[in-house]
Amino acid sequence: MKKVKVKVAAGVVAVGMVASMGTVFAATDAGSQLQGWYLNASNTVKEIISGDFASYQAEKQADHKKAVEGITKNAREDVRDAGRAELASTNESINAQVEKYVGQINSKQAAITGAMPGEYNRFVSETNGTTNGEVAKTGAANETSINNAIRNHNNWYQGQLTTGVNENTATQKAVLEQEIASTQAELKALLAGEQTEATNEVKAHLDSKLAALQAQLQTLANKGVAQAEKDIKQKGDELLKASLSELDSIVDGIDGLVVAPN
Repeated sequence: MKKVKVKVAAGVVAVGMVASMGTVFAATDAGSQLQGWYLNASNTVKEIISGDFASYQAEKQADHKKAVEGITKNAREDVRDAGRAELASTNESINAQVEKYVGQINSKQAAITGAMPGEYNRFVSETNGTTNGEVAKTGAANETSINNAIRNHNNWYQGQLTTGVNENTATQKAVLEQEIASTQAELKALLAGEQTEATNEVKAHLDSKLAALQAQLQTLANKGVAQAEKDIKQKGDELLKASLSELDSIVDGIDGLVVAPN
């Protein structure tokens, strides 16, 4: 970009030479032109990234929802199978516990889903703020450089002949156009790299977060099922013990029964 500034300065000086001959020429600000081109190109790339990521995120969220539904379904079936092995009176407690777990899962999923847009809005806002500051700083430096070049060389260029000015202007014009084309090509390559890297990063981040969440939910479901099975077994053992105790008491009292004579 330093080359661009040098060539722009030379072009502005050339304009000064023409002005010295009585002709007024309003030069286009090359920095502003390039900045406008860059903003359009960058906005297009960002729109592509946002569109691709929106589709990818929707697909992943659908997969995640399906995975959570599968986890919940398996948990319910495991609790149901364990409950059928015990007395019907224990089913109400088991179902209530499972529903509690499902509510916790749904609540946590809703909290994560609700917070995610705000998180990325803040990220985009902070990034854009930094970009604005950097662009403003670059523009101020370019303006100072151009003004200094004009001030330092204006008097000397005003004394040059028309022929020399025209030849130099033509040469510098070609150099400037080549530099602009080269700079645009470099910026396009950089934008393509940023697009690929940014897309991969946001996708990898989402994959990692969803995988961790699904693992956490599966662990929670497994723990809940194990506890439910333990509770059911414990309740069955207690009821069996009580029942056997009552039967044993009846047996122990057999020899105390009085048999009426015929």
